[in-house]
Amino acid sequence: MKFEELNNRLENTLAELGREHYTEKQEKLIKLSKQGKNQLIFTSIDQELIDGLHFISFMRAPEMLEGSPRVLWFTPSWESAREKVKSFQLLMKRTDVTIEIADDKGKIIEQRNAIFEGAEIIIGNPKRILELYNQNGIHINQLSLVIIDQLETLCKDPLILQTIRRISESLPKCQKILLSEGTHNRLEAFCEDICTFYETSEL
Repeated sequence: MKFEELNNRLENTLAELGREHYTEKQEKLIKLSKQGKNQLIFTSIDQELIDGLHFISFMRAPEMLEGSPRVLWFTPSWESAREKVKSFQLLMKRTDVTIEIADDKGKIIEQRNAIFEGAEIIIGNPKRILELYNQNGIHINQLSLVIIDQLETLCKDPLILQTIRRISESLPKCQKILLSEGTHNRLEAFCEDICTFYETSEL
């Protein structure tokens, strides 16, 4: 999706925020996403990248549809999840696309109800996503994209890795984009656990 088309779909929100084009990093990210292959990307997790992830998530879920979410986004902490949801909602404020949070500092019943009512994109930390999944609060049969960011942080906690593995065992065939600012001795094994094949690149 060209920048002008995206801005039109977002009813000029990007232009109002002073955006005139994709950055070089965002262009590369969008190109990798379009390939449809699983990707392990080494890059800095800054707002430029986060916006790029918002863009590709919207491209996978450009309109409200009844049924299962199409994008599931794992991030290490509840603080990170809330920041990403807030910035995402700012960009998507004039669309019908619904972004819901799954963080373990919020009330699980409220989050489950909000997701059940309809959510195209879910962003949360692994513990709460697993809790909701185990309660049948997240249906994953229509997922198109799974994002896992700050993988080098997640890999430090074996319990978090186990949580993501439990969910990934049930995931349908969909693209997975894994992002890391650095390496870790568990990172490669984890990627191989959840992706039968993946390409590695840098942004």
